[in-house]
Amino acid sequence: MRLLKERPMKPCNGTIFQIQRWSINDGEGVRSTVFLKGCPLRCKWCANPESWNKKTEVLFFQEKCVGCNRCIAVCNYDAISIEKSKYHFKRENCSGCAKCCEVCPTGARKMIGDLVTVEDVLKVIKRDAVFYRESGGGVTFSGGEPFAQPEFLRQLAAACYQLGLDTAVETSGYFDLEQVKDILEHLDCIFVDIKHMDDETHKQMTGVSNRVILENIAQISQLHPNTIVRVPLIEEVNANEHNIKKMCEFLKSNTQVSGVELLPYHNFGESKFSAVGYQSHTFTTPDIPKIEEIKTIIAAYGIRILDFK
Repeated sequence: MRLLKERPMKPCNGTIFQIQRWSINDGEGVRSTVFLKGCPLRCKWCANPESWNKKTEVLFFQEKCVGCNRCIAVCNYDAISIEKSKYHFKRENCSGCAKCCEVCPTGARKMIGDLVTVEDVLKVIKRDAVFYRESGGGVTFSGGEPFAQPEFLRQLAAACYQLGLDTAVETSGYFDLEQVKDILEHLDCIFVDIKHMDDETHKQMTGVSNRVILENIAQISQLHPNTIVRVPLIEEVNANEHNIKKMCEFLKSNTQVSGVELLPYHNFGESKFSAVGYQSHTFTTPDIPKIEEIKTIIAAYGIRILDFK
């Protein structure tokens, strides 16, 4: 898909919350995964709820708090209070000054989000460039929703292209395709989620309709030869025969995707929901027989099942 078009770009900043080096779960080979902040979805099983808000913010892990009162002493915005020996965090009052994080001795308070330049990100990426080439790896843009920061993603992808680095993106597919088509030209692989085929269920579980997502998958797969659908398998949500068959019928009739990658649910994000101030939900990972059953259904449609783990 390397069809580089010259496009003048004015340098811009972006907000990230992590650059994970030596990743092996976000595409082929050894990769650096750049997590961008901001997402229009509110998936109840999200592994990174701290990515939803584009702005920097403070996470409060109540279970780590030892009640030293240092945070109250430095907060000038009445964002922290104590009642019946329990600390309360008024997020609407928080200025994001991070003073409470600086004085917390246990890590109960942690600032999430960094405003960075493209060059800031490239400095980290370049450290491992030799390993990308030796392993067939590269750079993956994740989130949050990377396309929620289109100009920053555009410049990151173009910069990596100029360096000859393999690039991939992990996306929900919920964006205006016309505004970001040029970004696809700089990417070697696109991972896009299908969370549920039923629109009403999708709205209940993610906060948005799946119509734009499915339309984008159909169009992207026609534009990009390496479009891969990812399915987060959740027992209570989408790991059932009816939903999987509907997905397969859609993929066969409307797309040219390279294959499907199954991602069994994990609960890594549950503890972070309360830390960011959201209600957490508990879900279940399908057992191995159920996953194998789902693989059998997908294979029967002649769709490749991919595994990067």
